[in-house]
Amino acid sequence: MNWIDQLPAELQTYQDRFLATVRPYVQLQIETEAPTKRWHSALGRILYWPAEQAWPTDENGRPLFGLLQLNLAELPPLNGFPSHGLLQFFLCDDAFWGANPLTPQQQANFRVVYHDHQAPEKTPLLDDFSFLPLYEDLPLQRDICLAVTGTLSEMPMPPQDYRFEATLQDIFSAFGDQQWDILGAYKKAIGTVGHRLGGYASFVQEDPRQVDDATPWELLLQLDTDPKVGLMWGDYGVAHWFYTPKPTERSLEAAPSGIDFGEIWYGWESS
Repeated sequence: MNWIDQLPAELQTYQDRFLATVRPYVQLQIETEAPTKRWHSALGRILYWPAEQAWPTDENGRPLFGLLQLNLAELPPLNGFPSHGLLQFFLCDDAFWGANPLTPQQQANFRVVYHDHQAPEKTPLLDDFSFLPLYEDLPLQRDICLAVTGTLSEMPMPPQDYRFEATLQDIFSAFGDQQWDILGAYKKAIGTVGHRLGGYASFVQEDPRQVDDATPWELLLQLDTDPKVGLMWGDYGVAHWFYTPKPTERSLEAAPSGIDFGEIWYGWESS
C-alpha cells in the first residue's frame, strides 16, 4: 500500500476513511516491443479476430479502428471482471474519435467487444485485413502495435470522482485555506493518472456522472495521454469507458462476470 506511505502527514490519521474507499485495479503498461502472439494484449491494432465474425463498423458501415485488445487471462484478476477472454476497444476516426457527448452509450461509432474464449490460441483467426481503410484522424500514431502488460494495484477514491464530496471532502475542508495544497498532495500520493482497467477514473475537467444517475456507471478502462507512444487525447486529455454492474438480461453480450459489454459509456476530454 505505497500510497499510504505517500500521504502527507496531515492525512495520516484518516487512513481508515481512505481505506474504506479502496478499489483494486490493473495498472496497464505499454511496452516498447510488439506482442509475440496474436492473442496477446496489444495497443494500436486488433490482431485477434475470429475468421467467421463480422468486423465492427460505424454508423455508415465503415470498419472501425481497433485501438486496444486485452487478454484478460494474462492480466491480474479483478473481482467482477472476466478472468479469461479477449476484451477489445474500437473507435471511429472522425473528429470525436467515436464519442458522442449527447448519447455516450450509443455504440454507433465505437464498440467494445468481448470474446468469451478460454483457449484463444485454438480459434481460427482472420488473416486478411486488406479491407481496413487508411484511417485519417486517430488519437494514436499510425502503424504501431505495442504489447501491453499489467500489474495489480489499488487506490482510494480520487477527488475528481462524483462521490468524493459526500464521502471524503469533509476531511479536506477542515484544513481551511490549506485544503487545496493538501488535496493536491493527496492526488499525487494515490496516483490518479495513467492507464488502468477497473478502479477509479480521473478527469482533467469534471466527472460527467452524477449522484442522481439512475445507472451506477463504474470504470472499465482509462487510457491516458501517453506521448512516448504517440497516444494523445486532444490537449493532454484522457479517455474513459464505463460499464454498469447491474444485472442484465442481455446474455448474448454479457460476459461471465455479468458485465454487459453492449452497454458502455465512452467519452474523452481534453484539458
